[in-house]
Amino acid sequence: MFAPIPTTRPVRRPLAIARWVRVAAYAVANWTGSLVRGYLNRRTALEMMHFDERMLKDIGLTRGDVHASIIEPMGADPTVRLRILAVERRAANRAQAAERLAGLRAEQAARGVEHARGVEQAARGGERRRLKVVGEDCAA
Repeated sequence: MFAPIPTTRPVRRPLAIARWVRVAAYAVANWTGSLVRGYLNRRTALEMMHFDERMLKDIGLTRGDVHASIIEPMGADPTVRLRILAVERRAANRAQAAERLAGLRAEQAARGVEHARGVEQAARGGERRRLKVVGEDCAA
């Protein structure tokens, strides 16, 4: 008598296909962008090979660090490794400075140095200062 009423929704294939095309295009664009970014960062790392030792030391790197980052596989970003190496070296330098300062403070307590501020400044700056010791002069 009457036609049955459909219980399922019709599939909207054009919208589903458009969504998959959009997702695929986004993935390709993202992948292409990462390749271009990696290429540009590799070129920047190669340019760092022309820096002199002083310039590399200012940013916390050595020529060996730059060379080691460049020889990584092509898919790897060399600037990530350079950033990690610079941060590790900076942390090591801070730890060494803290150890030097602790040693100078212990030496100060043992010898009776009057100018503690001068000792701390000498430890931070790495420069040698003349310290006034009770009864004699000596270089720290």
